[in-house]
Amino acid sequence: MLLNRLNKKIVSLLVVLMGLIVVSTAAIAQPSQDALVQRYLEKANAEFDDGNIDEAYKNINATLNFCTTNGGVIPANVLVIARSIYLQRLKNIQRKYNENAYIDIKTNLEEKYPAVNTTELTKLLRQIAADVVASEKAADKKQQKDFLDSIKDSTNSTNDAIAELGNKMVDQGEQTKEMMRQSLEQQKQTTDLIREDSKKTQKSMTMIFIVVVVIVIVILLIVGLILLIMRVSMKQSQIQQAQYAEAFKLLAQNQSQTNQLMIGGIAGLYSDEGLKLAGASTWSQEALPEPEDSPEEKEALRELAVKCEDLGAKIDQASGRKNNSKNVSELVYKLAVKLGVHQHEAMVYFCASMVYDAGFLQIDPDILSAENIAAEQKAALDRHIDLAEDELSFVPKKYWQIFFDAAHFHHENEDGSGYLGMSGEKIPKIAKIIRVADSFNALSSRRTFRGGMDKDSAVECLEKDSHLYDKDVLAALKAII
Repeated sequence: MLLNRLNKKIVSLLVVLMGLIVVSTAAIAQPSQDALVQRYLEKANAEFDDGNIDEAYKNINATLNFCTTNGGVIPANVLVIARSIYLQRLKNIQRKYNENAYIDIKTNLEEKYPAVNTTELTKLLRQIAADVVASEKAADKKQQKDFLDSIKDSTNSTNDAIAELGNKMVDQGEQTKEMMRQSLEQQKQTTDLIREDSKKTQKSMTMIFIVVVVIVIVILLIVGLILLIMRVSMKQSQIQQAQYAEAFKLLAQNQSQTNQLMIGGIAGLYSDEGLKLAGASTWSQEALPEPEDSPEEKEALRELAVKCEDLGAKIDQASGRKNNSKNVSELVYKLAVKLGVHQHEAMVYFCASMVYDAGFLQIDPDILSAENIAAEQKAALDRHIDLAEDELSFVPKKYWQIFFDAAHFHHENEDGSGYLGMSGEKIPKIAKIIRVADSFNALSSRRTFRGGMDKDSAVECLEKDSHLYDKDVLAALKAII
């Protein structure tokens, strides 16, 4: 009995040791698996940014496979990247249909990784399927039409052949009768008739030649007259265009002089550190007459706008505000122009106001999507104004101050009650404009928890809280709405 007890204790000890070995092995393997998931995720994100959608798709699927192995949960950041990659791949399939690729991505969304699926992805899957069905139906209809046309052409050819054969038989009969009649006539009458016919034919040919010559002469005269009219018209048009160009040139000169009077010639558009923005007491003191942009500068500004548009779409998706970036940036541009800001600077304002909430991309997605948040989460959300710099690394140095002011100070109020307590003229111009545009867009846009106001009501609501906004920007808003 003592021996049995010893054996049982030894067996229990062995079981405990084996359990410890298994737990230790799992603990060692887990970090390795997490590191592998992170590496695949980074690879997928890099390929997506470079436009290599197929490679990004392969790497994100590897990431999802690792995450779901043994019943694991897919992290929120993996879902965001996966949905973007799946959406772009579906768009590529819609442009150039590939049945195997479509079946693969549909199987993944419906069976393997249903957590990745969204309403937008489902809608696009159905649209692609509908397009394929419509294309197949159109092909079937065309095939049927071609078949019916071939039958119709064959029938017409047969009828034409029968008709031609009948005409030949009739002609042959007439010819036989004529030959019999001519054989009975005298040779002299036949010769006279032939001579008479020859004379008539010659007269007819002569008349036809004369008519053709007359028609050709008339056509040439008409063509010459048309060319002369066109030449005179083109000359008059060139004279008018030259007059218009001169008029527009004078108008542009007058407009430039008017702009110089309006801005008062106080300060230049550019400083040593880039484009000037904040601190002036009036809107017209921001810049001298706008310098002519070189082709390289225009192309650089266009590329900057494209990058800002792409980043703005990501911000809207993360914050759940549809078209917020587009609506706010367009309104900021209109307000800047109304306030006398030059075209070039207004375009920089337009770009900056597409990405002023870039800090949201550094916030936990669960906080952004929550309907009710705690005080601690609210504090984390307010920190988005300090988290935008990592997302704006692509901004050129000479425009950086505008982008920084837009992202960092757009929650400041005129009376100093904003996030940082800035007030009045201490608030940068771009931040003042975005503050009004963002508030107006929030009031007039439809949200999931309420409907949007009409424009006039939204302006009235802003005017009730006029102590929060710059009075010049409010006046400009009221003028353009």
